Amino acid sequence: MKDIRPEIKTILFFIAYFILFILIRTFQPIGSPHGPNISDIFFLLSIPTSIIYSIVLFYKFFKSGNRNYINALFIVTALWIIFYNLLKYIIY
Repeated sequence: MKDIRPEIKTILFFIAYFILFILIRTFQPIGSPHGPNISDIFFLLSIPTSIIYSIVLFYKFFKSGNRNYINALFIVTALWIIFYNLLKYIIY
């Protein structure tokens, strides 16, 4: 997997992550009102995962100088914008 460009790795990672989130959300029964479901915890963990992934991309960009890592950061931003806009209409 080393020969795949960082942009494609980023897209594949986030597509798999959010498809897994949606699948967990649809198949899991509704939990108690006093605690979050596993899908809610999974969704909340996506935020620090994205931040850590962005920091790794910044580090790799400054270490190698490859522009593909900056493009991957733009993709992370665009995917979050698209996902949050879809949240209003599809999931919640």
